[in-house]
Amino acid sequence: MLIGLIIIIVTLLLDQVTKQLAYQLIAPTFSGTNTVVIPKLLELSYYENPGASLGFLRDFAYKDIVFFLITVAALVIFGYLFKDSDFKHKKVYTISVALFISGTLGNAIDRAIYGFVIDFLHYPFLDFLDNLPGLSNFTNNLADNYLSAAIVLFAIDLFFFESKRLKKTKEVNDAT
Repeated sequence: MLIGLIIIIVTLLLDQVTKQLAYQLIAPTFSGTNTVVIPKLLELSYYENPGASLGFLRDFAYKDIVFFLITVAALVIFGYLFKDSDFKHKKVYTISVALFISGTLGNAIDRAIYGFVIDFLHYPFLDFLDNLPGLSNFTNNLADNYLSAAIVLFAIDLFFFESKRLKKTKEVNDAT
C-alpha cells in the first residue's frame, strides 16, 4: 500500500506542477495557438475546460453539482479498491487504482480552485473527431492521461492477472 500512496503523491504533484506551468507560461503567451512538440502527435495548447473529458457536458447547467457528486462517488469506490493494494502481488492493480485516485484528485483540485480544469496537451491526430456531438476539444492534461492509463491497466489486471491470482489461491486452499 505504501508504494501505491507514493504513486498517488508523485503523480498528483506532477499533474499539479505541469498545470501550474501551463497556467503561468502557456496561457499568457500562447493561448489560442498551439506549439508543436511532436508534429501531428503532440502540441501544447492552453485550454480552460469547464466540462468533463474532451469538453463533454461543458454547457450543462448543473455540471458543477454532477461533477462534484461523481468525484465523491469515484473517490469512495477507488478508496475501497485501494484497500486491496499490494504492490508485491498485485502490481498492475495497485498502479491502476493509484492512477484512478491521482487523476480524479488532480482534476477535482482544478475545479475547486479555478472552476475549470486546466488542459494543455493537444493531440492533433484526434482532431477529426471534433464533429462528434458533445465533444469540443482534444486537449487534456496529465490527470486525464492517468485516468485513461488506469482504465487500460485495470482491464488488463481484471482479464489477465485476477484469474491467475484466484487460481493460485484455490490451489493453496486445496493443498491445505
